[in-house]
Amino acid sequence: MGKVALVTGGNSGIGFEVVRALALRGMTVWLGSRDRGKGEAAVADLADTGDVHLAVLDTVLPEGFQSVLDAIESKHGKLDVLVNNAGVSLHGNVLEVDPETVRQSFETNLHGPMRLTQLAVPLLRKSTDARIVNVSTHAAQFGFLANPPGSIPSGSLPYAYCVSKAALNAATVMFAEALLGDNIKVNACSPGLVKTQVSRFSGTRTPAQGAAIIIRLATEGEETGQFFDENCKMDW
Repeated sequence: MGKVALVTGGNSGIGFEVVRALALRGMTVWLGSRDRGKGEAAVADLADTGDVHLAVLDTVLPEGFQSVLDAIESKHGKLDVLVNNAGVSLHGNVLEVDPETVRQSFETNLHGPMRLTQLAVPLLRKSTDARIVNVSTHAAQFGFLANPPGSIPSGSLPYAYCVSKAALNAATVMFAEALLGDNIKVNACSPGLVKTQVSRFSGTRTPAQGAAIIIRLATEGEETGQFFDENCKMDW
C-alpha cells in the first residue's frame, strides 16, 4: 500500500501546492479544508494529479477531527504524513492586541494542530515511516523577535501570530521527544514570506516555493525535533 497524507489548509496557497506535490509523488492525499465548497473545488482542480480526497476539517473545531481520522483509518488503515499547515495571521502588536485576537490565533495555530496530532498518533504509529510537519515562520524565532529586520517598523510585529507560532515550535520539540520511541519524525519549518492570504498577498515567494521545504520534510530525511527553512536548519 502506498503512503497516505493529511494536509490541513489544503484548498489554497501553500497547502494546495503541498497536496499537489505529494499526490504527484504517488501518495494518497486527504486535502483538509474548513469550507466544503472550496475543498471540493480544490479536489476537482487536482483530479489529474493523483489520488486526492476531501477532508472537511476546521482546526478550531476539534470535535470534527476524529471523524476525518476514522475515515482515513477505514480506507487505508494508517497515516504516514500529517502536515499541520492551516494557520492565521491577525493584526495587533504587543501593546494593542485584543484578547479575542489572541484566542483565535492560539486556537488555529497551536491548540488545533496539537489536538489533531494527538488524535492522529495511533494511525501514525501504524506507518513504517511516519512524519509530522508543522508549518511555522521565521517570525517565531527569538532572534527575529529581538532583532526584526529594519524593514519592519519597531513594535509592529503581529503579537498573536508570532507568539502562537513560537508555541507551535515548542510543541514540535515536545512531540518529537515524546515520539522518539515510535520512530515518528516531527519537525517545524518556515516557508518564507509567501504571497498568500496569511501574508495578505504581500510575500515575495510563490506558494510552490514555500511548499518545497514542507514537501522535503514530509518525504525524506532522518531529522526530528528540528526547525528548517528552504536553505538550512535554523535556531529556534
